[in-house]
Amino acid sequence: MRKVFIFLISILTFIGILENVMAGVVKWSQLPRMDQYGYDFSSETQVPSKVADDYFCESGLPVIGITWWGSYWNSGNWYPYNNSNHWGDPANVPPGTVNGFIIRFYKDVPAGTGTPPWSHPGDLLYEERLDFNLVNEKYYGQIDHADGELGVGTDIIETVFQYHATLPSPFDQQADNIYWLSIQAIDHDGMPIQWGWHEAENLWHDNAVQWGTFFNGGMENWNILTDKDMAFQIEVVPIPTTLLLLGTGLLGILTLGRKSRQS
Repeated sequence: MRKVFIFLISILTFIGILENVMAGVVKWSQLPRMDQYGYDFSSETQVPSKVADDYFCESGLPVIGITWWGSYWNSGNWYPYNNSNHWGDPANVPPGTVNGFIIRFYKDVPAGTGTPPWSHPGDLLYEERLDFNLVNEKYYGQIDHADGELGVGTDIIETVFQYHATLPSPFDQQADNIYWLSIQAIDHDGMPIQWGWHEAENLWHDNAVQWGTFFNGGMENWNILTDKDMAFQIEVVPIPTTLLLLGTGLLGILTLGRKSRQS
């Protein structure tokens, strides 16, 4: 009986370890800029607009999860809305603002090899629409945009939210390649409150870009966001060798359990 108990404890321990290993491993991280000069850029269906940023895939492991940051903007008032106290403090999410998000991955078009001339997304490789109930949103922090920065008498408190989602299907990427990630909020047409993707604290490689018909006299194109990158993290599946070692351990446990019963 004691051997059976030890065997069951070993199995449960292995399952617990396996669950932790199967969680996404962060392989790319660009944290949000939280000083007074950190802003958001419209990336939403109702404008419509899309923001995209590039990253480097080193391992080639499939992407299974994404974390990103963003804020809400009331177009009838100064950015992003009157004050965080309008929704409570810490600020709650404005109700019914966003229905979900569209996650896209693109090939990279290097600078000088296409139109426009700066680096930008190429062929669409992946697209998933995530209902809001599949996204974990929580309060992250607040930014005090100094008085006068946006105009006289505009001491604005911006509330930043953190989002996380596990992708319904993984994005299969290839090692040693640059890809572009786009995150676009699905919001109601005519909704006064809009959503924007928050910028990162550091710039990597090329600038982020924003698509919209409000540029270049209504022409649809990717427009450069000079000296801007976006805040996000890429999560991939665990390293296969780690899973192999755990599987070997489980096989050993099962073998020992069988030998114990035979003896």
